[in-house]
Amino acid sequence: MRRPSVLVILVAIACGPILAADRPSYSYDVIVQTPRYLEAALREALRYDRTCAAVARPVGIAQAHTIAVLVTRPEGATKAPPAAEPNVRVLTVDTDRLDELARRMDASAAQGFGLCGVTFAVPAHSRPDDYDVTVVMTRTDDKPTGTSYRVINYTGRKGEWAPVQQAGADGYAVTQVVSRPQAQAVSTSDMVLVAEKTATSRPLQYGSVAGGNSGGLQKDLDKAIARGSCEVRATWVTSEWMQILLATPLEGPCPGQHEYKVEDSSGFMGLSVRGSGMLLGLHRVKDDFMGLYDRKGDSLEYTVEEGVLNDADSSPGRLPREHQWLVDKLSADGGRGYLPVDVAWRAGKAEGTRAIDVILARKRD
Repeated sequence: MRRPSVLVILVAIACGPILAADRPSYSYDVIVQTPRYLEAALREALRYDRTCAAVARPVGIAQAHTIAVLVTRPEGATKAPPAAEPNVRVLTVDTDRLDELARRMDASAAQGFGLCGVTFAVPAHSRPDDYDVTVVMTRTDDKPTGTSYRVINYTGRKGEWAPVQQAGADGYAVTQVVSRPQAQAVSTSDMVLVAEKTATSRPLQYGSVAGGNSGGLQKDLDKAIARGSCEVRATWVTSEWMQILLATPLEGPCPGQHEYKVEDSSGFMGLSVRGSGMLLGLHRVKDDFMGLYDRKGDSLEYTVEEGVLNDADSSPGRLPREHQWLVDKLSADGGRGYLPVDVAWRAGKAEGTRAIDVILARKRD
């Protein structure tokens, strides 16, 4: 079985038990490592019933040297002996080798590995504007997952949309997008899209809408839905816009019912989840925040944790005070049944640091 997407996690939360006494309880760790050492660190961290909860998505033009990964463990779980087989794979390539990355992901899926997350990081001894793509896959089964992957680079240039549409026509549904806004063009980003195909996948047609404020984006989104677009597959930002990827089956009806709402909030009030419904994307756009919600899922409540961590490899035995504080706050939220649905990894105010924003959700009482 493959690791569920954020949307599937949110649905699972919404369908879970609501009595406080029945809530599952979780503890958390935050692993920060360069791609070179990330696999070894995760192999150790994922022992004894721990699982990969989220890989932080990159935010902003300035990319990190490190990758932040949240791992979680259900409280009360029996400490089973560590698995003899490797429990995680970290795959890193530059953007010219994304076809190779997809083949390696397919080979991993055939051995029981599912996708935990994808992100960018600056390679060692490289210029700050260079970046590699890193995928984290964790073992979910001893049998093949039945999932195949396609990884696509898209920057908004002429001709680059065709491979995205071809992936949809071939039955590949985009499940994750990572992006870095281009400084010279407000309408484009350096992007990598990860699309998955299973036995139940259907051919899709993709479209997109974009806007720099909630009113304009809502208007264009409503028009796209009225013209037949079915569901939101991903959200991302350029330097001044929020963009939404939409999908429509090439045959058959739209799956499910949705009521999408774009809302914004002031950056002066800090990061918070103020809208109602299922959160599908929350981004910093210029000086404010823009969020997209599906109001058909209105039974969730959210909490936000923020921290500042070093942009350097962490040592579990010697965590800096700020890092330990974040882990303690996340574990306190996990003790109340909260699961992460979005993790952002962005430049900190001080040199050599990264800010981390974690949004967690649980079903309302």
